[in-house]
Amino acid sequence: MPIDFGKLSGSKPSKRPIDPIELFRTLNVTDPAINELWLVQGDALREWHSKRKQGDIAIVLNTGAGKTLLGLLIAQSLVNETNEPVVYACGSIQLVEQTAIKAQGYGLEVTTYFQQKFSNNLYQRRLAPCLTTYQALFNGKSRFSGEDIRAIVFDDAHTAEHLLRDQFTLTISRNKFGDLYSQIAQLFRSYHTRIGKNVGFLETVEGKDPNQCWLVPPFALREQISELERLLMSADLSEKTETKFAWKYLKNHIDLCLLFVSGLDISLTPPIVPVRTLPYFRDGIRRVYLSATLAAGDEFLRAFGKVPVTIAPETTAGKCERLIIIPSLHSECNNDVEVAKQILTKRKALILVPSNRRAKEWEDVVSGEQDDSITQQVEDFKKASAPATLLLVSRYDGVDLPGDTCRVMVIDELPSGLGPLERFLWEQLGLVKSLRSTIASRVVQSFGRISRGMSDHGVVVLTGKHLQEWLLTPNNQAALPQFLKRQLELGINLSEKADSISDLVDAASQCLEREPKWIGYYQKEMENTLNADNTNPADNTNPDEDASYIAQVEVNFGHSLWSRDYKAAAQYLDEALKRTFDISSNTGAWHTLLLGYCYELMGNIDEAHESYRRAHSMTNNIPPLIVQALSTSDQQFPPQVLEVATYLHQGGAQMRREIPKHFDLDLAALEGKGSSTQTEEALRSLGQYLGLTASRPDNEFGTGPDVLWKTPDAPVLSLEAKTEKHAESVYRKKELGQLRDHAQWVRDQLGSPQIFSAFIGPIIPASSDTNPDPDIMVIELSEFKVIADRLRAALEDICKQTLPTTLPQVVLDVFQQRHLLWPELYTQIQKHVLREIQR
Repeated sequence: MPIDFGKLSGSKPSKRPIDPIELFRTLNVTDPAINELWLVQGDALREWHSKRKQGDIAIVLNTGAGKTLLGLLIAQSLVNETNEPVVYACGSIQLVEQTAIKAQGYGLEVTTYFQQKFSNNLYQRRLAPCLTTYQALFNGKSRFSGEDIRAIVFDDAHTAEHLLRDQFTLTISRNKFGDLYSQIAQLFRSYHTRIGKNVGFLETVEGKDPNQCWLVPPFALREQISELERLLMSADLSEKTETKFAWKYLKNHIDLCLLFVSGLDISLTPPIVPVRTLPYFRDGIRRVYLSATLAAGDEFLRAFGKVPVTIAPETTAGKCERLIIIPSLHSECNNDVEVAKQILTKRKALILVPSNRRAKEWEDVVSGEQDDSITQQVEDFKKASAPATLLLVSRYDGVDLPGDTCRVMVIDELPSGLGPLERFLWEQLGLVKSLRSTIASRVVQSFGRISRGMSDHGVVVLTGKHLQEWLLTPNNQAALPQFLKRQLELGINLSEKADSISDLVDAASQCLEREPKWIGYYQKEMENTLNADNTNPADNTNPDEDASYIAQVEVNFGHSLWSRDYKAAAQYLDEALKRTFDISSNTGAWHTLLLGYCYELMGNIDEAHESYRRAHSMTNNIPPLIVQALSTSDQQFPPQVLEVATYLHQGGAQMRREIPKHFDLDLAALEGKGSSTQTEEALRSLGQYLGLTASRPDNEFGTGPDVLWKTPDAPVLSLEAKTEKHAESVYRKKELGQLRDHAQWVRDQLGSPQIFSAFIGPIIPASSDTNPDPDIMVIELSEFKVIADRLRAALEDICKQTLPTTLPQVVLDVFQQRHLLWPELYTQIQKHVLREIQR
């Protein structure tokens, strides 16, 4: 029978709506929870539509405020406008599937792509967006990289940084690549022997201390680069599922990566992910970032290489009722974890911990099998009845337990870094200031695991010293959303003023059992905050300028380095170094290490060695450069002597003829003409050049003394710089209290060493309402200028007379002769007992 072509003739296709609100009105919505767009969704869509031609737009909505519907409408709107490929990226396969189910309820057609399969052909026909994972989009062999994608919607954009980092990280697992792991570890054993850490390194690679992680510094990696590349190539990494995607990105850039060795694996990753090299970030592609936490500018820079236009409509949607309890703030609390366990008793609770070590604290209350399948654990927990507990390690996003599925959560300790580089920067270098917004985002994500909207309520218990310290720091609180900050203030007040520990346990019950007195108190206390929020919608939209500045420098450096423009990479770091040190001395030290490697790659060895020396001397957790083992015969030299000998030796022949290049510049503020910040840094630098471990805790951590000098098995010098005072001033009671408090901080951090505490300033008395301790001293700044002059002369003499084999002995002899060894040096300083000073 002939075909009836008339039956195949379709009607003329109607014009597809581009305005997202008009698009919504055409949908056949079957989801019973969706009747109409919420006001905040409409506001966000209208503003996006007015700016839709811009390349990068971030839309920020609270968890529970309808972010998924908004993102899907935008994606379909872009498909309708461009008739070109549009991708919607999610954090996991589970989230792709969840989003596809939601799209069906909204009446929107989508294509999904995961595990190398498309669910239908709508994406190829340019009729619908493709929902896929960040991993599928960004891996080194992504099928999407060759497509002419016109737009991408990034869901949960605040999680993207570590997902992108994972794609640029080559991981050699000890279990799956045993021989390769051992061969690479053996390459760097000699370096760790040279720096005196052979035993610890061996314990790690032999599995006796598996959680320890060692940074192999760039100069040590470069020493072995040819053999390292040979070993990697011989392992056929391009054929292995675990390695082939990262290998595609890194194989021609191994010498530009950082290498980390732990007892579990060896990782190679670039200092900065060169995201701009990916085709999805070229001009002409529109990118929309959806986030439930207001990511700061530095977060977007590190993740995506640029700062987007932000749309953050004010709304109360997603702002749930939350009782925060911090047991350690109560005077009777001896163990905050045990108090938290009392609150969890007979309830369903989620426990978030940063590490497997910390997870052991909760083994006695965890229910069910904690296997590797996070998805299955979460699903089982959702169906479980109380009592039940779910413990997740280093998982701060992608898990939603709203309503009765879970109303109690413990956040135990500060969220950890994800991946070896981030953990090194957080835990060993302590870059809590320059990474503040990243930490804040993880904290906010944690709070959102058991809350979805205004009608939700729950109890959050905070445990762990580092989490408490971070949350109590005003600058850190300022990085949190205003609503959460107010809830935290209520929790602090309750935790401190409760009559007993049992009252804290009872408060949780009152919240969960919906006691009217609790509800009335909470609503009254939060009312002012709600009003303040509505009148100040931009409270949290201003990025931290210092953090953004550092992030921009790092992004520029990282992309220049990856393109092998070493001169430009070095210039970005060098021109910013002074301001970077003012912001965070440890970040400055880290940048100095990277700057040194740029110099080495340029062939400027003297500048490279000087930078390596400076970086290590500023923080011992940056590994030192040892050009060759110093001959020390059988004599044991003090650590101070070895530090001086090391930095003099590392500079090559030139360094042994003259003092370090930056000596005079670093110590110029000891003349008394610099700012307080410059004076503190000069005092720190003087300690460094003396061979001591010198730091500025208050600058780095927001607490502790202005300047701290220490060396093993010797008293610590804790200094408070008060050089701005004049002859008519006094040392006030508050300043004296700060000095005592900072001395206690030093004891807590270092284990109760002997501490020399002193004000650095003019010889003036304390105020009449104070009672200074007899061991509190006042030292004039000029005394440290004298020390600097003595040290300069000593170094000049050492450089004139020494050879590599005699260097430590000469340093020891000269420092002994000139009374520069610590703590004898302290006895030579002219000091004044504060309580004895009279006008």
